[in-house]
Amino acid sequence: MVHQTHCAGFVVMPDHVHAILFGNEKFNVSQFIQVWKKTSSYRIKRFYERELTHYLSACPDEGPIWQAGFHDFNVESDKKNNEKLDYMHNNPVVDTLAPTSVSWGWSSAKYYELGEPVGVTITL
Repeated sequence: MVHQTHCAGFVVMPDHVHAILFGNEKFNVSQFIQVWKKTSSYRIKRFYERELTHYLSACPDEGPIWQAGFHDFNVESDKKNNEKLDYMHNNPVVDTLAPTSVSWGWSSAKYYELGEPVGVTITL
């Protein structure tokens, strides 16, 4: 099954990820997250093997990188979308990982600040 969705905002934290995802009426977030976690776990492990071997020992030999489960929330208005974007973009600042949301390199905050398109289409 091909999963195609649009990511309208994201923040990658050391121990979790925030993302705002939109799909068509057949989009199933649970199935998408399951496939995304499996695919990204494999790719992260391969990246560690090639580029960051000192991190590889932190990965389980067999099994996923990600925790089981996730928390989803239906965004049904522009107001709620903006609230969620502000919350997730500010997460690195709250966790004292960055002085400002736009200075955190693994986030869509800088795109919003610059008025650039953020949308990333993801096909798994």
